[in-house]
Amino acid sequence: MRRGQATIAIALACVGLSGTAQASQSLKLSVGLTPEHLGQGTTVGFDFDIASTTGLVPPPLTEVDLRYPGDLGVTLSGLGLATCSAGTLEVLGPEGCPAEARMGYGSVLAEIAIGGEVIVERATLAVLRAPTRDGHISLLFYAAGEAPVYAQIVFTGALLAAAPPFGGLLHIDVPLVPSVPGAPDVAVAQIHGTLGPQHLTYYRHVGGGSVPYNPQGILLPNHCPRGGFPFAAELGFLDGSRTNARAVVSCPLVRRRRR
Repeated sequence: MRRGQATIAIALACVGLSGTAQASQSLKLSVGLTPEHLGQGTTVGFDFDIASTTGLVPPPLTEVDLRYPGDLGVTLSGLGLATCSAGTLEVLGPEGCPAEARMGYGSVLAEIAIGGEVIVERATLAVLRAPTRDGHISLLFYAAGEAPVYAQIVFTGALLAAAPPFGGLLHIDVPLVPSVPGAPDVAVAQIHGTLGPQHLTYYRHVGGGSVPYNPQGILLPNHCPRGGFPFAAELGFLDGSRTNARAVVSCPLVRRRRR
């Protein structure tokens, strides 16, 4: 994670069985809050590092669940004041959507196994607000890769409720991405993403012009929960296996005033 992000305490756990499939993937989850000032807006940054315990390329990723604390003010963030449709995103890309629909950025590192060799591809990731669906905040993700596989992929996500000690759940459905002919589908090895105002610029109409500004961001509570801010991730794969990991963002240090 970049400098200025909170120190992360990471706990790793791998699921042994999921249905009839034996999990063969490990997951490392890192989360950061930038800046981490209680009572103020922040950007949540998260990293997923996926590896196969067999030393091979992991199976294609199909599902991501990221649980976060309920006292994070996602709905009060001032993010996603506009929406973009999947059709617009597919035809015009993120540049064809309103600036106020942007909610974050990211990147993906993918692996393709070809003839005993592993080919690596990097793709950029844009996170945008989609029209509300079934009463839930909906998201669109736009991944763009150029080589060795040229593709622009649009997929969906939603912010849902989660059971304690969490309060919210970011659910993402990941589509299968074909690679070159005769090779398996693309496997995801790393995901970096953000939700928040970092590197975002919105525009406010004032008079006859537009004034740029930065949205507030995801609001942190005035008091840090005991033990820090908990996060948990669970990933599903094409072979039916699942793996999970947890992370805790430590409470910021409170400086005492000198007398």
